[in-house]
Amino acid sequence: MPSSLSPESLDAALEKSLIGAPMPSGRRCLGIEVERLILHRQTRVCAPLEFCRQLIADLAADIDGRIYMDGEVINRVDGDGYSLTMEPGGQLELATEPRTSLAEIDPTMAEVRRLVESRLAGTEFHTVALGHAPVSHPDELGLLPRSRYKIMDRAMTPRGNLTRNMMRATAGFQLTYDVTDRADAGRKMALLYRLAPIMVALCANSRIIGGKDSGYASFRHHVWQHTDRTRVGVPPGCLGADTAVDGYKRFAREAILLFLRRDGELVPSPEVSLEQGVAQGVVTQDDLELHLSSLFPYVRMRNYLEVRYLDSVEWPLARSVLAMLSGLIYCSIATAKAETLTASTALADPAALDAVHQAAARDGLDAVLPDGRGFRDVARELLSYSTATLGGASCRWADRADLAAVERRIA
Repeated sequence: MPSSLSPESLDAALEKSLIGAPMPSGRRCLGIEVERLILHRQTRVCAPLEFCRQLIADLAADIDGRIYMDGEVINRVDGDGYSLTMEPGGQLELATEPRTSLAEIDPTMAEVRRLVESRLAGTEFHTVALGHAPVSHPDELGLLPRSRYKIMDRAMTPRGNLTRNMMRATAGFQLTYDVTDRADAGRKMALLYRLAPIMVALCANSRIIGGKDSGYASFRHHVWQHTDRTRVGVPPGCLGADTAVDGYKRFAREAILLFLRRDGELVPSPEVSLEQGVAQGVVTQDDLELHLSSLFPYVRMRNYLEVRYLDSVEWPLARSVLAMLSGLIYCSIATAKAETLTASTALADPAALDAVHQAAARDGLDAVLPDGRGFRDVARELLSYSTATLGGASCRWADRADLAAVERRIA
């Protein structure tokens, strides 16, 4: 068995895993992961899990990609510049390789959409961009028989009453951004956390739950607020550029372990924090990597930054949001302006911060910040920063025209 981490080595191990291999200076790529629900065309109930499993098997044959298995379950299929996975409740996910511009992602999205639509043609089901299943109850949905998911389902549910909704019934889209060093990671992470309520509202797309109006513009975001609270949300310290990395490390230390790898298999861990597990001598470097992959804050850190707080929306809006955020995160003038504008979302009081996120989930762009500014007005101001910088010599990841869908959304 590999040697266990010691309390003395934990901080250095975390630093290396989280920020020890940043991207080369000057590289600023874009990555995206898009999840889709598979719903009945008429009733909008979720497709049976066996149907979903057969779909990804058929897609694997279509693309002649490399297949990675977890027991009898297809874990991932690699295509040309992208991968397909099946999420715990049968949601289909497409992840692209990092690209240097938004335009480079479009052909991959179009190709995968064509493949999926071809496979689903003539069936009762189609893929839908929504943040949460609109009809099916999570308890009615299956769970892919992977050890990871079984352990998560059993261990996390007592610490968050909507954990099963998160695993089985939600779908989002995730954006990834490069970082070049520790300071760069802290600054970008803090801004992405500050932007979270506004961006959640901008992409709110999960109002109908159980066939009825849930009262939430983004029920998905409400779900995430009621998932295992030791591993979700905004880690203390992550709203400030100078404290974000250390805050994230502290968050990782305090989160409850879920599983360990023993003899090549995942097994449930003792119900202790990472720090306690290291003190007990049960955590290896591989176990640390597993632990970091099981943290679900709104922005996750792994030598890059992964934005996880957005509902699944149709691709035209998703790509427009990616363009807007790329301007705010990668263009220095827009970054500085956005940092100033979002100072009022960097709330030190956890209850006040939670209330802002609740408002985003409930009211979407009609929500109001504690200082009286409307979310929609703040979104318009942020959009103006990206509009002023995108397409310029130092900000070529997207063009101003790519912002059109966001402009329509906040009009």
